[in-house]
Amino acid sequence: MNDIIFAGRVAPGVEEGEDCVKVFAALSPGSICCDGRVYNLGCGDAAVIPRRAAYTLAGECVGVAIKDCAFPVKVCIVCGRAAHDISWSCERAAREYASAAPSTAVLQAVGGLIVAFIGAYCGGDSFSPAVTRVLAEIERGLSDSSFSLESAIKNLPLNYDYVRKLFKKEVGQTPLNYLISARMERARSLVLSASDGRCNYTVAQISELCGFAEPLYFSRVFKKYYGCSPTGYARRCRASK
Repeated sequence: MNDIIFAGRVAPGVEEGEDCVKVFAALSPGSICCDGRVYNLGCGDAAVIPRRAAYTLAGECVGVAIKDCAFPVKVCIVCGRAAHDISWSCERAAREYASAAPSTAVLQAVGGLIVAFIGAYCGGDSFSPAVTRVLAEIERGLSDSSFSLESAIKNLPLNYDYVRKLFKKEVGQTPLNYLISARMERARSLVLSASDGRCNYTVAQISELCGFAEPLYFSRVFKKYYGCSPTGYARRCRASK
């Protein structure tokens, strides 16, 4: 839980969304573009990028990627003393990660510390209670093909259209688009794991694990997102290595 899977210097560039939280400490003035919005970073500022969010980084940073970190769910920019705490932790993780024999215990401890800082400075009141509830329902329903997003929203003691508009305003996507993109990122991760031999899931099994009852429909949605079928995407990734 909250394991650091990467720590070190990060060069400017474009990155696809991954199923991990990225934490950056700016070593020079720069910016991060995510979901069509530009966030400026001063030297010493920190930025937290949520799971599955693609972004463009400008400026040199030291970065940490944390697996199985559940928050935040939108970009968080931290300045001042709070940024100093996060930056120090990122630097400490980078030194340990680069050592000849990195200590798993140390990395786990620093990862836990960074997550605690994220919770203190970026969590809690980022979203309204209604949007927070919908996000939690979506997270629980990612692997459930019988999950009804419409029912989850209608179960709230608020107007359905109001909640949808509020969700899009705060998150930047409609609830349905957010659900589909989250399922597709999970699918991409599983396809990559299967192509690397880390698991032996079939396309039908990946479809089920990502909340799709019909593998054929799952393949069509996957192709719409990534430009090719799941098996074609796996072949393309193997060929690029």
